[in-house]
Amino acid sequence: MKTKFFKNTLTAVAVAASLGATMSVSAQDASRGNLLGQAQDQSGQVISDVQITVTNLETGLVRSVTSGENGNFRFPLLPPGAYSLQATKSGYGVVAEKSVNVRVGGNTNMNITLLPEGTIESIEVRGSRVAMLDAMSTESQLVVSQEFLSKIPVPRDLASVALLAPGTTKGDSAFGNLASFGGSSVGENAYYVNGLNVTNFRNGLGGSELPFEMYETFEVKTGGYSAEFGRSTGGVINAKTKSGSNDFHAGGSVYLEPSSMRAHRPDVILTDADAIDENGSPYYIVNSNDEISENNVNAWASGAIVQDKLFFFGLVNYKTRTSDYSTDNLFYDRSASDVLYAGKLDWYITPNHILEFTGWDNSSDLDTSKYGYDFAADTREELYGDYVLERGGKSYGLQYTGIISDDLTVSALYGVNKATYSNVNVGDSVVGVAQSPSGIQFSQYGLATPSVMEDKRTAYRVDVDWFIHEDHALRFGFDYEDLEATEDTSRVGGTLYQYRNCTNSDAVSAGNLLDADCARVRFNTYVNAGAFQTKSNAYYIQDTWQVTDNITARIGLRNETFENYNKAGDKFVDVTDQWAPRVGVSWDINGDGESKVFANYGRYFLPVATNTNIRLAGDELYTITLYDVIGINGDLTPVVDENAPLSVTTYADGTLKSTLETVNADIEPMYQDEFILGYERMLSDNWTFGVKGTYRELKSSLEDIAIDYGFNEYLEQEFGSSCTNCTGFHYYVLTNPGGNVTLTTDPDGDGPLANQAYTVPADLLGYPTATRQYGAVDFNVRRAFDVWMIDATYTWSHSWGNSEGFVRSDNGQDDAGLTTNFDQPGLVDGANGNLPNDRRHMVKIQGAYALTEQFSLGANFRWESGRPLSSFGFHPTDAFASLYEAESFVKDGQLVSRGSQGRTASNWTLDLTARYEMKFNGADIVLRGDVFNVFNNMKVTERNEINEIYAGDRADGGYAGTASALYGLPDAFQSPRSVRLSAEVKF
Repeated sequence: MKTKFFKNTLTAVAVAASLGATMSVSAQDASRGNLLGQAQDQSGQVISDVQITVTNLETGLVRSVTSGENGNFRFPLLPPGAYSLQATKSGYGVVAEKSVNVRVGGNTNMNITLLPEGTIESIEVRGSRVAMLDAMSTESQLVVSQEFLSKIPVPRDLASVALLAPGTTKGDSAFGNLASFGGSSVGENAYYVNGLNVTNFRNGLGGSELPFEMYETFEVKTGGYSAEFGRSTGGVINAKTKSGSNDFHAGGSVYLEPSSMRAHRPDVILTDADAIDENGSPYYIVNSNDEISENNVNAWASGAIVQDKLFFFGLVNYKTRTSDYSTDNLFYDRSASDVLYAGKLDWYITPNHILEFTGWDNSSDLDTSKYGYDFAADTREELYGDYVLERGGKSYGLQYTGIISDDLTVSALYGVNKATYSNVNVGDSVVGVAQSPSGIQFSQYGLATPSVMEDKRTAYRVDVDWFIHEDHALRFGFDYEDLEATEDTSRVGGTLYQYRNCTNSDAVSAGNLLDADCARVRFNTYVNAGAFQTKSNAYYIQDTWQVTDNITARIGLRNETFENYNKAGDKFVDVTDQWAPRVGVSWDINGDGESKVFANYGRYFLPVATNTNIRLAGDELYTITLYDVIGINGDLTPVVDENAPLSVTTYADGTLKSTLETVNADIEPMYQDEFILGYERMLSDNWTFGVKGTYRELKSSLEDIAIDYGFNEYLEQEFGSSCTNCTGFHYYVLTNPGGNVTLTTDPDGDGPLANQAYTVPADLLGYPTATRQYGAVDFNVRRAFDVWMIDATYTWSHSWGNSEGFVRSDNGQDDAGLTTNFDQPGLVDGANGNLPNDRRHMVKIQGAYALTEQFSLGANFRWESGRPLSSFGFHPTDAFASLYEAESFVKDGQLVSRGSQGRTASNWTLDLTARYEMKFNGADIVLRGDVFNVFNNMKVTERNEINEIYAGDRADGGYAGTASALYGLPDAFQSPRSVRLSAEVKF
């Protein structure tokens, strides 16, 4: 026998705990589990040819296997749930287990001890021992079941589930409600539903979410993923939905989160004396008008369409929500009423061949009306405009699982995931909108830059498991994704008019342009439209090798290919043969499954975001032109002399550039290396302790960089000729910062330099290599639930470097792969330091206690140290960098380091729940109340890091800045106290 989990029981079943188990699982077989074990006699000698039969207690599925020469048996790809088990062999008594719980995505390990016939006719084991650790796994994973969520208070969204895991922290509010894993940006995670990738491939920010009642379990992977996983350098959230059974069930639930039971964050008010910006605005953040509520009504049913063969689960969710808020001069009235659908079909063609269909429509419209607002009088004024935020879409997946033989299994998936991220005005507007630089409106409009954004993913995947030997389990497969994105974004009327140098600040604050005496105006023009395609495919192989009785190795290799196409359909990124090794080793120290040491190394690649196609490989037009104001028309558009601009900055000129000109010919994808070393031990049947160290290092990053200055220097040195086109913003090239750049172009426009390939040395470009490092140590103690449970983790971590990753928190930029971080050499000055997702200390504790069989209490506690703070201003010496305005690491006119301006305060939150169960006329009824942030802690979680505002033009062609009165003021607070009341009935 290779590993004995328990030696002293007739039947020992190691069932993964609902929380905290670390199992080997893939995206494709995430809806399945495996039952493994060994048959032996009283002396521990293995027994071959034992007939073992399992029966699913809900669906009637029956499967049988025979133990091999070494006594081992295996039931692969079982639908999760409760099974009965019976083991028989001539000459031995029958062994029966009434309930073996097979969990999703992992191994249930079971040893069967048979006694000689006549000793006892039948052995029944009525209880199953729960294993608090998997002695063979090297993954870092948290499994969260609905049963666990019924015990503790957790908001009903994927990010809140992910935040239960060690090493995860909440991302900045600019990106919505998302989690950062292991120091990575919030745009580097992957999201799956029943094996279908539903990640937002446009910028990586989140993924498609279902009504929460549809989910059965969640797997939160924080590191050490197997070779079948890719396209993530952060974490993985893998959700499984509910399924039907032979018994008909139905039910409904109501969740109420009223605004009347929600506290408010504090207002942040600036007095007139302190307001020194050109707008003279006396107020900064107004939270007292927030009205946030959400109500969910669910109805569901499940059962058998054909007994033992065809099962269904269907859910209808009606959700209403409001999210009203105001600023110092605007009031937003936002509401939505959506009907969402989801369903699952399971067809057991035979016991060994299963077909599943999962589909949902989570389309949602948030209707918004934007009004003027007078804070001093607390009055809502005229309507500026209406618009709609459109999200979600229709998705479905079809999955086949087949057991070809005792040693060979196959699973295949085909799926389509659709999503929209459109923000559209209600009604038409052809006249450009007018505003101050800070956004105070002079004309009426809903959105200054509406956009239509539609995405579609078509996915294919095949995985094969081949048990070639008792010591080797081989897994291999491939997956392919075809990603399509459409974009139609432009300023209303094509141009946004930003009036500047206004002398009457009171008129500006009142939105009265005609009396504002504005001397200058910016023509801010942006247009981008087209259809874009991205393709990703990968194949992998992995061997799980039982090296010795106590040592298990998982050796894998993954090959990634990424292809991105421009608006014309030409390939501009073609990255092939990116080899990602994955190696994990686990040592079962005593051979009893009660303690282990494990280590893991993995390389993980991130594809080029489709946002890069849209922004870099289209015919984007983005210009800012500054004029003197001659007069103002009745529609508030300016009168200027278009032949006498004061300055013209062209970020994109509206032409579709050659792919050879916009992408480094020697580009490499973004990838990260990860090292994990850990120890886990069972302290008793209910208690475990673990410690784990993690180190991650970003080895290569993708950014668009401006090479104009360095390219011109190179041409002058090598050819004695200048670059006519090198205006400072003409040559944006997608590359790996810190390396040489090879591009094909005509730099002098039909001059002596022909259209040819040029390799510009890295030292002339002036960019450092992108770096990000993360180190962490987790300490965890856990007690499994009987009458009470607790799961407590302390994490020390440090995240540092000059690049946060895919997106950028400190300026709220979600342009994945195209942030301002490396746009100009000056923007990287001072960029090295503590990164925004650095949280040096974190404590997470979840607990529950059953006072009676009907009444229980639960708690969820979280404490973490503060977020690093930076200072952003106008670069004092780099004119090109200063044209980005307050994007350089500058304070009081001097360069400073990232994260050097202190931290926000440490903060903590305690959530509580009370749950009461009862029966009424044959129905199960659950009444529950959850209170989040019970003590209404209101610590600041983000501060305004903009230290300077525009003050005028400089002699070197750059912009000058002056001190901002808003620097250092709170930007965001902890979520205020709120209450969720719910009732559920099941038949």
